[in-house]
Amino acid sequence: MKEFKLGIFLLLIFTLGSAQDKTFSRNSLFAAGYKQINESANFGLIFSGPDLNYGMVWKSVNEKRYFSFEYELGAAILFSKKIPALDFYLKPIDLAYLLKIPLEGESLYLGPIMKMEYDYELYPDLQSGFDYWFTNLSFGIGALYDFNYKNISFRIKLNSSLAGYISRQEAYRDPYFYDIGFKYALKHLHHDLYFGSFDDYNVSRVEILCKPKNNSRLTFGYFLKYSGYYHDPQITILNQGIVLIISKNH
Repeated sequence: MKEFKLGIFLLLIFTLGSAQDKTFSRNSLFAAGYKQINESANFGLIFSGPDLNYGMVWKSVNEKRYFSFEYELGAAILFSKKIPALDFYLKPIDLAYLLKIPLEGESLYLGPIMKMEYDYELYPDLQSGFDYWFTNLSFGIGALYDFNYKNISFRIKLNSSLAGYISRQEAYRDPYFYDIGFKYALKHLHHDLYFGSFDDYNVSRVEILCKPKNNSRLTFGYFLKYSGYYHDPQITILNQGIVLIISKNH
């Protein structure tokens, strides 16, 4: 864990130091989607329902590099066979530092990313005494490709985890001891963090964004996100929807 914290610190110093002379754009992010969660403790039931998210994005792009910092939070109300569930999502930090690939006539960026994410679920009618979570503190790779079509600018963003620290609840929960509540949530989300790679888990996201060329402050797009943990207790989370980005810069 010490090595991970040191890596975060060095990445922050490097990226912020590299970007200090650039002009940053500040943007609000709104997303509405459809979320599905398959938690192995729920006997094969797949919970699905509407998902709403809000976040902020700071980014800087020039002919050599792309740098961004963002945070995001959200909530979803899910159902399976009329059984309700609650899902809470928090991404306190998401850093990307991408370098432009020297291809003539192309605008392609590749580089490292780092993010922290927390998914926290409650199943009050099915698992009333317990909470469930999937935490990942990940390093990975990101890609960005810009192109124009007629009077619209398009941007395709991809990122995927390669390795990091993860936390999941234990496969067996003693039914005689409840451990639900705010103080338990704070404790559980960082419980027994251990280092894993793509053999253990993966978190990937793709976005397709479009913006009119008339200096519009609005950017629209579609996103698809996958999160999976492959050991017992397994979990699969799939989320897709639309995103609206509003520039705060005039």
